[in-house]
Amino acid sequence: MLRRVVDVGWRDEDTEEGLKAVYLAERDGPVRTRLHALWLLRTGWSVGAVARAVGTHYRSVQRWIAWYRQGGLATVRVRRAGGVGQVAWLSRAAQADLSDAVAQGQFRTAREIRDWIATTYQVTYTLGGVYSLLERLQCDPKVPRPIHAKTDKTAQEAWKKGASAKRSVPAG
Repeated sequence: MLRRVVDVGWRDEDTEEGLKAVYLAERDGPVRTRLHALWLLRTGWSVGAVARAVGTHYRSVQRWIAWYRQGGLATVRVRRAGGVGQVAWLSRAAQADLSDAVAQGQFRTAREIRDWIATTYQVTYTLGGVYSLLERLQCDPKVPRPIHAKTDKTAQEAWKKGASAKRSVPAG
Protein backbone atom coordinates (compact mmCIF):
# COMPACT_ATOMS: atom_id res chain seq x y z
CA MET A 1 0.00 0.00 0.00
CA LEU A 2 1.30 3.43 -0.92
CA ARG A 3 1.31 6.14 1.68
CA ARG A 4 1.74 9.79 1.18
CA VAL A 5 5.07 11.16 2.34
CA VAL A 6 4.72 14.48 4.14
CA ASP A 7 7.38 17.09 3.56
CA VAL A 8 7.48 18.81 6.93
CA GLY A 9 10.59 20.87 6.23
CA TRP A 10 12.51 19.72 9.27
CA ARG A 11 15.11 22.05 10.72
CA ASP A 12 18.64 20.71 11.06
CA GLU A 13 18.61 20.94 14.86
CA ASP A 14 15.40 18.85 15.09
CA THR A 15 16.78 15.35 14.73
CA GLU A 16 14.92 12.19 15.72
CA GLU A 17 16.88 11.92 18.96
CA GLY A 18 16.47 15.61 19.73
CA LEU A 19 12.71 15.54 19.16
CA LYS A 20 12.38 12.42 21.29
CA ALA A 21 14.30 14.04 24.15
CA VAL A 22 12.22 17.22 23.92
CA TYR A 23 9.00 15.19 23.81
CA LEU A 24 9.94 13.07 26.83
CA ALA A 25 11.01 16.11 28.86
CA GLU A 26 7.78 18.07 28.23
CA ARG A 27 5.38 18.26 31.19
CA ASP A 28 2.46 20.16 29.61
CA GLY A 29 0.05 17.47 28.36
CA PRO A 30 -1.26 19.03 25.12
CA VAL A 31 2.21 20.25 24.13
CA ARG A 32 3.67 16.83 24.90
CA THR A 33 1.12 15.22 22.56
CA ARG A 34 2.12 17.59 19.76
CA LEU A 35 5.81 16.95 20.28
CA HIS A 36 5.15 13.20 20.36
CA ALA A 37 3.35 13.50 17.03
CA LEU A 38 6.23 15.46 15.50
CA TRP A 39 8.73 12.88 16.74
CA LEU A 40 6.69 10.07 15.19
CA LEU A 41 6.48 11.99 11.92
CA ARG A 42 10.24 12.52 12.02
CA THR A 43 10.76 8.75 12.41
CA GLY A 44 8.77 8.13 9.23
CA TRP A 45 5.20 7.54 10.35
CA SER A 46 2.33 8.74 8.15
CA VAL A 47 0.01 11.51 9.30
CA GLY A 48 -2.91 9.08 9.68
CA ALA A 49 -0.85 6.62 11.73
CA VAL A 50 0.40 9.44 13.96
CA ALA A 51 -3.14 10.73 14.50
CA ARG A 52 -4.31 7.27 15.55
CA ALA A 53 -1.26 6.74 17.79
CA VAL A 54 -1.63 9.99 19.74
CA GLY A 55 -5.43 9.79 19.79
CA THR A 56 -6.30 12.89 17.84
CA HIS A 57 -7.82 13.85 14.51
CA TYR A 58 -5.89 13.77 11.24
CA ARG A 59 -6.54 17.50 10.76
CA SER A 60 -5.01 18.29 14.17
CA VAL A 61 -1.73 16.68 13.13
CA GLN A 62 -1.83 18.70 9.92
CA ARG A 63 -2.34 21.88 11.98
CA TRP A 64 0.66 21.02 14.16
CA ILE A 65 2.79 20.48 11.05
CA ALA A 66 1.72 23.92 9.79
CA TRP A 67 2.66 25.46 13.14
CA TYR A 68 6.06 23.76 12.96
CA ARG A 69 6.60 25.11 9.45
CA GLN A 70 5.75 28.62 10.65
CA GLY A 71 8.15 28.82 13.56
CA GLY A 72 9.57 25.47 14.62
CA LEU A 73 9.17 23.89 18.03
CA ALA A 74 8.77 27.24 19.75
CA THR A 75 5.57 27.95 17.80
CA VAL A 76 4.26 24.42 18.38
CA ARG A 77 4.71 24.93 22.12
CA VAL A 78 3.09 28.36 22.26
CA ARG A 79 0.12 28.02 19.92
CA ARG A 80 -3.31 27.09 21.20
CA ALA A 81 -6.26 26.06 19.10
CA GLY A 82 -9.48 27.99 19.53
CA GLY A 83 -10.22 31.59 20.22
CA VAL A 84 -10.58 33.81 23.23
CA GLY A 85 -14.36 33.81 23.27
CA GLN A 86 -16.99 36.40 22.69
CA VAL A 87 -16.63 39.99 23.88
CA ALA A 88 -18.62 40.62 27.06
CA TRP A 89 -21.90 42.48 26.65
CA LEU A 90 -21.39 44.37 29.90
CA SER A 91 -18.32 46.46 30.65
CA ARG A 92 -16.14 45.56 33.64
CA ALA A 93 -17.63 48.48 35.57
CA ALA A 94 -21.18 47.26 34.83
CA GLN A 95 -20.23 43.75 35.90
CA ALA A 96 -18.81 45.13 39.15
CA ASP A 97 -22.05 47.10 39.73
CA LEU A 98 -24.08 43.95 39.15
CA SER A 99 -21.90 41.97 41.57
CA ASP A 100 -22.32 44.63 44.23
CA ALA A 101 -26.10 44.79 43.74
CA VAL A 102 -26.40 40.99 43.99
CA ALA A 103 -24.19 40.92 47.10
CA GLN A 104 -26.43 43.51 48.77
CA GLY A 105 -29.47 41.31 48.15
CA GLN A 106 -31.13 43.80 45.84
CA PHE A 107 -32.69 41.05 43.69
CA ARG A 108 -34.84 38.04 44.48
CA THR A 109 -35.07 36.41 41.03
CA ALA A 110 -33.08 36.10 37.84
CA ARG A 111 -35.90 37.91 36.04
CA GLU A 112 -35.37 40.93 38.29
CA ILE A 113 -31.66 40.88 37.47
CA ARG A 114 -32.42 40.57 33.75
CA ASP A 115 -34.86 43.50 33.89
CA TRP A 116 -32.41 45.62 35.91
CA ILE A 117 -29.63 45.00 33.37
CA ALA A 118 -32.01 45.89 30.51
CA THR A 119 -33.13 49.17 32.08
CA THR A 120 -29.74 50.21 33.46
CA TYR A 121 -27.42 49.18 30.62
CA GLN A 122 -29.78 48.60 27.66
CA VAL A 123 -28.48 45.03 27.23
CA THR A 124 -30.90 42.14 26.78
CA TYR A 125 -30.08 38.78 28.40
CA THR A 126 -32.02 35.55 28.42
CA LEU A 127 -32.61 33.92 31.80
CA GLY A 128 -29.98 31.30 30.95
CA GLY A 129 -27.62 34.13 30.03
CA VAL A 130 -28.22 35.77 33.41
CA TYR A 131 -27.43 32.53 35.23
CA SER A 132 -24.28 32.10 33.14
CA LEU A 133 -23.24 35.70 33.82
CA LEU A 134 -23.77 35.24 37.57
CA GLU A 135 -21.67 32.09 37.50
CA ARG A 136 -18.84 33.88 35.65
CA LEU A 137 -19.01 36.73 38.17
CA GLN A 138 -19.06 34.17 41.01
CA CYS A 139 -22.24 35.68 42.42
CA ASP A 140 -24.68 33.79 44.60
CA PRO A 141 -28.05 35.49 44.11
CA LYS A 142 -29.83 33.35 46.67
CA VAL A 143 -31.18 35.14 49.72
CA PRO A 144 -32.64 33.59 52.87
CA ARG A 145 -36.37 33.01 53.00
CA PRO A 146 -38.30 35.74 54.76
CA ILE A 147 -39.40 34.95 58.30
CA HIS A 148 -42.80 36.12 59.45
CA ALA A 149 -42.78 38.64 62.29
CA LYS A 150 -44.97 36.44 64.53
CA THR A 151 -42.82 33.32 64.12
CA ASP A 152 -42.08 31.46 67.35
CA LYS A 153 -38.54 30.12 66.86
CA THR A 154 -38.57 28.05 70.07
CA ALA A 155 -41.74 26.24 68.95
CA GLN A 156 -40.12 25.55 65.56
CA GLU A 157 -36.99 24.14 67.16
CA ALA A 158 -39.07 21.98 69.50
CA TRP A 159 -41.05 20.65 66.55
CA LYS A 160 -37.83 19.80 64.69
CA LYS A 161 -36.66 17.80 67.70
CA GLY A 162 -39.92 15.83 67.92
CA ALA A 163 -41.44 17.59 70.91
CA SER A 164 -44.58 18.66 69.11
CA ALA A 165 -47.91 17.96 70.84
CA LYS A 166 -49.52 17.27 67.50
CA ARG A 167 -48.92 13.98 65.73
CA SER A 168 -47.53 14.28 62.22
CA VAL A 169 -48.74 10.78 61.27
CA PRO A 170 -52.45 10.00 61.48
CA ALA A 171 -53.38 7.44 64.10
CA GLY A 172 -54.77 4.30 63.00
